[in-house]
Amino acid sequence: MEEVWAEELEDEEQLVRRHRKEKKELQAKIQGMKNAVPKNDKKRRQQLIEDVAKLEREMEQKHREELEQLKLTLKESKIDSVAVNISNLLGT
Repeated sequence: MEEVWAEELEDEEQLVRRHRKEKKELQAKIQGMKNAVPKNDKKRRQQLIEDVAKLEREMEQKHREELEQLKLTLKESKIDSVAVNISNLLGT
């Protein structure tokens, strides 16, 4: 049972680590995009702001969905683990 929990923590840690890495990469991409647009070009600046907001929203949504999916998977594996332990105790 503890093995399952340790594995679950490991999976969640890996996911969080990957999310941090993706966020850092996105920030670097955004910084590059900002540097590519001249400050006096208001129209392109406004478009850049909208694009950045869209990219950030999409990434946050993706990360939320992945975390929810992982939690559902972990919940299901806990239920399966408990069911196996109960059946082992009952000797069936």
